[in-house]
Amino acid sequence: MSKRTESIDLDANTEEPLGKQEIAALREHFTFLRAHRKDLRLKINANEDLLLNGVREPIHRGVCLHLLGKVERRNVLAATDRLEPAAAAKLLAGVIRFSADIEYVLLFLEKINQSVSPTEATAALSQGLQRIEFEKVSSAQMRRVLQLIAELFGEDDRPALLLGLLESPSFRAAFDKSMSDLPEALSRLVVPLRAAQAVILHGKENTFDSQALSDGVNLLLSMDSKILLRHSVAMRDRLFQFGIQCCSDHRVHDRLKMLWRNFPSADPTYGDRGVALARHLIAAKADAEARLILEALVRDHSSSGTPARWLALLDAERLDRIALLDDGVEATDQHTRRKGVWLETLQPVWIQIASLDAVARHEETSRILNDLAIPGVAAILESGTTQNSEPYFVVSNSGESLARILREPQEIGLALRICHEAVGLLSALAAVGIELPDVEPGRFVLESSGALLLIDVTGATRIEPEPAGGSHFELARSFCKVVLEQARRQIVPASVRLLVSDSKTCSELTTGFARERERAR
Repeated sequence: MSKRTESIDLDANTEEPLGKQEIAALREHFTFLRAHRKDLRLKINANEDLLLNGVREPIHRGVCLHLLGKVERRNVLAATDRLEPAAAAKLLAGVIRFSADIEYVLLFLEKINQSVSPTEATAALSQGLQRIEFEKVSSAQMRRVLQLIAELFGEDDRPALLLGLLESPSFRAAFDKSMSDLPEALSRLVVPLRAAQAVILHGKENTFDSQALSDGVNLLLSMDSKILLRHSVAMRDRLFQFGIQCCSDHRVHDRLKMLWRNFPSADPTYGDRGVALARHLIAAKADAEARLILEALVRDHSSSGTPARWLALLDAERLDRIALLDDGVEATDQHTRRKGVWLETLQPVWIQIASLDAVARHEETSRILNDLAIPGVAAILESGTTQNSEPYFVVSNSGESLARILREPQEIGLALRICHEAVGLLSALAAVGIELPDVEPGRFVLESSGALLLIDVTGATRIEPEPAGGSHFELARSFCKVVLEQARRQIVPASVRLLVSDSKTCSELTTGFARERERAR
């Protein structure tokens, strides 16, 4: 507690005259001691008896403080053990008005919790916390403080209270010191807020684990809007950005929308924040909420074309969470492939829809893709059935068709990379027992990073695993010849042509292309 306790300066020299407020406070303290003299087992002399009974005025600071100091800790604790909780709380309430012992404050709060209504106990705790000098608190005492907060304050009120306490350097230091000793239940309550306080309120690096920060952000977002809006724009921006990353509860969406609406609309980043929020809402399947934001952005912030494009996706023909595009339709007797956008990520995808007379092959292709765990092979993102009972699955299309790329002359460096990665993929497929019927360039896309991605395994069959990739060797060699024929912007080195013609296994091709890529750097 503060050294200035209930208007008495405990740090002042004992010979310094008492002020009017101090004299008035001492009268009250002595009246209290007279009433509880027996409970506290006070041993006083005749002069002190006169002070307690109000016969003599409190004048000398040293004498008065000496009398207050006769309240012994063991007698206070013994009295609280004997008394009923309500009477013990009343006794402690008087003692803590002139004593700086934190143990009295904690004991008072515990007795209050046992004896009065939650509303009264909460009010008492709020006042009691203000009296504690947290730099002197032990780990055990800190646990008691946090336990009382958990017991007395409702789930909605705790974040604001704890966040306020964490802004106190002494409370923060005491908490950090005792954090490793906290029971799991208390740790789950306070550690997330400690992480959020550092990162969101003060923009510091997160020294806690990611889950703690995520939980803390969600606790902040659960706080009353008025409390959040009192903070700086910078703090609210951090809360908004992290909130979008970790929000998984529709109840928190209102807070994110509230934060966005209260950013200055003239801020150049206002539109970007709105787009980010709309993306989050679409991914959370809150399309109606996202639509309202996108329409507002189109109306008031028309500099970006993104909101209009996303509105068009929301209005497009759909397969569940896939918005179908009108261009890029490819049809065979086995299936139809369409371009689309996966609303979960707003990234381009391919949708492969089986013909009704090729369902069995489609299902086998789907099983093969699901079974494969090879880098460079597209994973199925979604699957289902159309309204016409046609099965479909969805794979990434985050690149450009290799067939389209190879229509134009290419640099030798890119050709070598494509060959190297394709041979590695084919070798890996054979090693896990999957054989492709062909390696048409249309089965692949080249991602924006330059990596090759196999997106079509239609017609693949299961074979005995071949670690050396033997079943794919001839396919790999013919594929490399096709690719190298398009490397017409430079002369293909003779060593590369020799590599393709003379290699006997996929392993030789892979090793050789790795070497040639190094030479071409």
